[in-house]
Amino acid sequence: MANKNIYLKLIVCLVFQFCLGTELFAQSETKEDIRDNIEKYIENTESNADYTDLYDQIDGLLNNPINLNTGNAEELSKIPLITPEIIQAIINHRKNYGNFTSIYEIQLVEGINMEYIKLILPFATIKESFQLKKISTKDFWKNYKHEVIILSAQRLQNSEGYNTSDTNRNAYLGNPIRQVIRYKGVINPNVQINFNTEKDAGEQLNLNSIFYSGNIIYNGPDNGLRKIRIKYLAIGDYQAAFGQGLTFGSGLAFGKSPFVMNIMRTQSGLRPYRSFNENEFLRGIGTTLLIGKNLDLTSFYSSKKIDANTINDSIISDGFSSIVNSGYHRSMNELDKKDVIKRTIIGSHLTFHTSKLNIGFTAVNINYNQLLFNQNLKPYQFYNFTGTNISNFGTDYKWYVKNLILFGEISTDNISKKISATNGLIMSLDKNIDISILYRNFNVKTQPQISNALGEGTDNRNENGFYTGVSLIPIKNYKLNAYSDIYSSNWLRYQIDYPSKGKDMMVELQFNKRKSFNWYVRYRNEQKQKNESNTQIFNRLENNKRELLRFHLDYIISPKLNMRNRIEQVWYSMQYGSTKRGFSIFQDINYKPFLKLNIIARYMFFDTEDYNSRLYAYENDMLYTYSVPAFQNKGTRLFVLMKYKVSKNIDFWVRWSYTQYENVETIGSGQDLIKENKATDLKFQIRWAL
Repeated sequence: MANKNIYLKLIVCLVFQFCLGTELFAQSETKEDIRDNIEKYIENTESNADYTDLYDQIDGLLNNPINLNTGNAEELSKIPLITPEIIQAIINHRKNYGNFTSIYEIQLVEGINMEYIKLILPFATIKESFQLKKISTKDFWKNYKHEVIILSAQRLQNSEGYNTSDTNRNAYLGNPIRQVIRYKGVINPNVQINFNTEKDAGEQLNLNSIFYSGNIIYNGPDNGLRKIRIKYLAIGDYQAAFGQGLTFGSGLAFGKSPFVMNIMRTQSGLRPYRSFNENEFLRGIGTTLLIGKNLDLTSFYSSKKIDANTINDSIISDGFSSIVNSGYHRSMNELDKKDVIKRTIIGSHLTFHTSKLNIGFTAVNINYNQLLFNQNLKPYQFYNFTGTNISNFGTDYKWYVKNLILFGEISTDNISKKISATNGLIMSLDKNIDISILYRNFNVKTQPQISNALGEGTDNRNENGFYTGVSLIPIKNYKLNAYSDIYSSNWLRYQIDYPSKGKDMMVELQFNKRKSFNWYVRYRNEQKQKNESNTQIFNRLENNKRELLRFHLDYIISPKLNMRNRIEQVWYSMQYGSTKRGFSIFQDINYKPFLKLNIIARYMFFDTEDYNSRLYAYENDMLYTYSVPAFQNKGTRLFVLMKYKVSKNIDFWVRWSYTQYENVETIGSGQDLIKENKATDLKFQIRWAL
């Protein structure tokens, strides 16, 4: 019987490899697929943050794919978009037929279809991990890979900051050019070196203004010989996140999105930092030790200076009121806030893991060298942390039971001694229906300092919420994703002077016919309570509703030409006010006239009545760069992105974008004010990979 299974597997793998392999795998554009999926994650965030950190999390899996032959349920769950049913099906396949002999054999796993294969295959492997003990010192450096990226960007219209006299402390001291250098060196699958530096537009080109970051990363091989070994080591700048990110989670994390099953944090542990947020990362050393077969111990230390608004008055002569995360050091006033506070973080995370159960314990201490105190405290900030030192503690778990994943985290701190918690489940009812549920109770008095658990707010405090999601395939080529999130706050919030509540609902119907023709229709309804905007006497809450309707279409006209269309309408209704509307429509063209050249262009028209009816649209940009600009007022937007492969190892990128408004004469405000109704941006980038 065993021999029969082997022959059957061999025959089927050969058939799939030669008949379907070329179409399914050779033509898959992994990097572009990742960028498209990240768009769906970030477009709901409605902000223009640096999403490089999110890309690096996924890119890290590409460089270190999950082994289908050795991965347990916890490791397999790290594959993006994988469901509990597929995880269990892979494990069952190994039990019944033995290890995978070819990556193409994944098509034999019960319940998995072609769409799932295309999504998860780039993150999977069947190869054994790299073994340092098997190679010589000479071979250690043999496969050294380099990547150097140099980027330059400039807005052609100067803002007021460049036109202000140098004697003004708000005047921009540098030129309007943004410059970026990135270096990534992969010595072998176990050792990686990264270095990044950035000069923002308006900053001077000196060490006091620019940002620089670097790290050395070591991924320890599993040689199975030592009871205690180094599993991971980070020296320099890195990120750390554990459990569901409630007790401690640095860096960005995916929030609510059309991927309605993606509510569980899976990237737990240490990872390299390659982004440009100048405060929200760790600088020091972190390591994960594997103790025996079932224990991981992560310990980390960070000590770095951060930007802040300092206090210097008769009451407090040595303190700060808030952390500044803009990262800009263009003027004397901005330079005064640079690196004025030292933050030291020491922490550990212990994980006990089996094939079906993970239990973790986190302890973190954060110390500031000056007193954090807001002398202009608003009522909603009454429970904010004040002091120099705080410790956070938490327990997290993941339990894999056939087609069900249970997960959660409980967290507290040494000051409030109150408890916050988040618990959820992901379940596959059958191969066509998946559901997700998440309940969170974030106490208003708890003091998480660095966290990124899934929620409506970003501070993981003062929030109770219940999220439900469903993903189903009613008929072939169609998929329906929907979620509902009902939440409330028992205390005040910014611009909300009473306890409040809200709800967020989304429904999306997709049609996918391979890559040749895809479309989706999305409806989103958000309802929130805020202070009434028109009152002059006292604030009362009013119910605000924001509705979004979108139709999006992708289609391939020829192997050289792809098209993309989108129509979007927004309605913003206030209980005691009028309804404002926003509308946008765009046409994208992706043209590859020959193998070395790729041109992407967009023409967009937008018309919104005010800030509340603004729209966001993801735009293609340079490698490792993500652009999600907000559009309000009335105007047109164009961009052209060109990528040319100069040689085997060199790519050259150019991007031009232009926005013109019809109903305003100026753009921006303050020192960023442009006294024109148009804005033109140019970017140049060269990438050398060897």
